[in-house]
Amino acid sequence: MTSTTHDPNSSHALLTIVRHGQTSANVDGVWHGSTNTALTDHGRRQAAAVGAHIAANYQPIAHVYASPLDRAHQTAQAIATPLGLTPVLDDELVEFDLGDWEGMKFKELTEEKRLFQNMSADPHFAPHGGESPKQVGDRLAGALTRLAAAHPGERIVVVSHGAALTIALGLLLDDHYAEWNRMMKNCAISELAFAPEAELLSFNQREHLPSENTT
Repeated sequence: MTSTTHDPNSSHALLTIVRHGQTSANVDGVWHGSTNTALTDHGRRQAAAVGAHIAANYQPIAHVYASPLDRAHQTAQAIATPLGLTPVLDDELVEFDLGDWEGMKFKELTEEKRLFQNMSADPHFAPHGGESPKQVGDRLAGALTRLAAAHPGERIVVVSHGAALTIALGLLLDDHYAEWNRMMKNCAISELAFAPEAELLSFNQREHLPSENTT
């Protein structure tokens, strides 16, 4: 699937949303929200592939925005360089911070801590020192809305994180943060239009990505 064509005469912003490339936490099945993790070798190949794909199919692009965490910044740099742009780092695009539960395996978070069940039941539930799903949804949905408002009639790229994007998309598209059926894969592409309400034009596009066995 190629990109959605953006009408240059439109006053609506079009956001090309990318989840960062693979990290060691993705491989090991642990939660690195606020933990600053770099891309793996495969993650760097994914970032290069999504950068080349966007440059070939999604222009013109006005700006590239990214979470300042290394995995997102590195992915954004791979996208911005072929476009002759410099990523703009935005703290509100960071991942869901689990506080004292950072670095735990997903199995432990699911079975022992009952993280997802607790978050679905209570939007204000937060581990000690961490964020609640309401805080994350309000933060990231607010950031996407703010960036769209700043770029009427333009396409921008936004590089962020899986869990935070899932919550924000649920909030923007279904008016409920707990829609966990929109988890983007590493370096997948989704397109979100604000016209002025958010509309999902495409989701989780991955045809550009290298296989896991690529050396």
